[in-house]
Amino acid sequence: MLPTKRNDLRSQWEDAEVLVKSLCHPNAYSHPVTEIKLIETHISWVILTGRYAYKLKKPLNLGFLDYTTLARRRHFCHEELRLNRRLAPEIYLAVEPITGSYDKPLVGGTGEAIEFAVKMHQFPQDALLSQFITHNEFSPQLAEKIAHAVARFHDGIEKARNDSPYGTPEAVLAPMKQNFDTVRERLSEVVLIKPLEVLEKWTRYRYEALLDLLRQRKQSGFIREC
Repeated sequence: MLPTKRNDLRSQWEDAEVLVKSLCHPNAYSHPVTEIKLIETHISWVILTGRYAYKLKKPLNLGFLDYTTLARRRHFCHEELRLNRRLAPEIYLAVEPITGSYDKPLVGGTGEAIEFAVKMHQFPQDALLSQFITHNEFSPQLAEKIAHAVARFHDGIEKARNDSPYGTPEAVLAPMKQNFDTVRERLSEVVLIKPLEVLEKWTRYRYEALLDLLRQRKQSGFIREC
């Protein structure tokens, strides 16, 4: 079963690479395109077209996320739209099916979807927070304004129920443990094993020290749908 799964993922990557290259052409869109620019993150491809931006999820599994099937990618496109609209409704517009073929796709077309993308209003790249920092325009006043906005948002969004797994101490520890397991499997330099063990031991020590606080946060409704 494992070789079949690897081959399937490999073919998905090959198809995705062809698709992304094809989406960097104006003919893939039913609206006017004034620019084409591809931005790549560790989990997504974002294609800028001038007025709109389209984000596609990469077919990968990083443990904390799994985008290895078309159904999963469609689901998490809709989740991204639902969650991010709460703070930026003017940016997040829709989930668009991509139809046609990998070498001749059409965004928002009819027929069977070969992929899905989150459609967003494109904003100027100089509006990114990183650009404010680069140009020394990130002030304490702006940081405080952002902090208050985030605090108000967190105060008003849905709390995790007490019977849900979200925010339990075990759920908090799980990704940390997974990080150590993943790093250890891929560690080729013996000299780094000891520092990794020291960091893992410290992490578990801090987890035990904060265990009661983690439980209190869960019980007091501090775990929110972010």
